[in-house]
Amino acid sequence: MLWYKGWLETRLRLLFSVALLSLLLYLMSRTPHGAAHGVAPVFLQTTVPTFMAVFCAMLAGAGIATQPAFQLTKGLHGSMLFTLSLPVTRLRLLAVRAAIGWLELAAMIGFLCCAIWLAIPLVRTTVTPFAMCEYAATLIVCLSSVYFLSVLLATFLEDQWRVQGTMLVYGGWWWVYLHHASLPASTNIFQAMGKASPLFSQTMPWPAMVFSLALSAVFFVASLRVVQTREY
Repeated sequence: MLWYKGWLETRLRLLFSVALLSLLLYLMSRTPHGAAHGVAPVFLQTTVPTFMAVFCAMLAGAGIATQPAFQLTKGLHGSMLFTLSLPVTRLRLLAVRAAIGWLELAAMIGFLCCAIWLAIPLVRTTVTPFAMCEYAATLIVCLSSVYFLSVLLATFLEDQWRVQGTMLVYGGWWWVYLHHASLPASTNIFQAMGKASPLFSQTMPWPAMVFSLALSAVFFVASLRVVQTREY
């Protein structure tokens, strides 16, 4: 029931995200071949990670609180008391809701990478399907830290502030790495999704991916701590 409940809360957001990605891909596919050589790298290194970070904020949910299908809310939803009365632990409530959004995000990234390879001739002729799969795996792992950051924010922020807070932290995080080159490259998930991704470096950015997974685990444990101690 928890999985079905989470699906009902996210299905319209997922549909909107897929529609927006489809429009973006259509516009990219209409780019003239000559201009594509300059546009495609920027699209893959910057536009794709940024759009997916927005979708992380949209799909991350509202902690264990009930979330309306497609609107930002203030205060607790009317069914919150029913949710808390269910014979399940808060750990399970949080884990199921976070897992649903993460699986939807992973599916969207898989759809996006397949569509990029099929819709953009320049990518199809220069990138192998295996390299595209490596790129998809890199995006999923590196964006997991952004996703679980939004999960953490959802445990103590109103839904209308969570999305804005996620993008604000993401933008600040990106700015720090952009202007402080002395920071360890192994912690730079933005470079791992950009110039250091398998599409451009032909190698997997394993250190950044491990860092992202570790950070995701920290964010989830912190989220669980907030959920277990908070009075709703």
